[in-house]
Amino acid sequence: MTFLSRLYNCQARENVSIYYCHECAVQNGILRPPPKEDSLTDSSYKLDKYLKHTVPNSYAAYKTVFSGISSESYQNCIVTAVSSGHVQIDDKNRVNIVWVGSESTGISLQGGRFISEMSAVKVVCHSDTNKIHGYPIQVSEINTATCVQCGRPIPF
Repeated sequence: MTFLSRLYNCQARENVSIYYCHECAVQNGILRPPPKEDSLTDSSYKLDKYLKHTVPNSYAAYKTVFSGISSESYQNCIVTAVSSGHVQIDDKNRVNIVWVGSESTGISLQGGRFISEMSAVKVVCHSDTNKIHGYPIQVSEINTATCVQCGRPIPF
């Protein structure tokens, strides 16, 4: 059993995620402090992800792009998500964080053409400091769930 399995009291699950509200995730030590600005682009992997989700292009099949392309705007979205979002532990025990914004967080593009506006942020690889990054998502992509610990609805 892996460290994450012991920590979250779960084993590999097939296509099933478990969720923690922000308060329970903090209480259980699942959430680490938000990353510092320079740590979001301090490797080629994270820099590639930053560029992928801040620079629109016409050749990508499908991608989401943050509204603000500055590193400060990207950092603010990631820090806000980590500071306020709920935790999703996916079927591979990866810790992801989802935050629903009160306004647009970005857009989706298909072949360089506008598809729709995004209003949430997903931070993935939160437990891996070498891969942590985020991207805008639609609220409709978020599953309705309850916190595995306290039973509150997610997102709330």
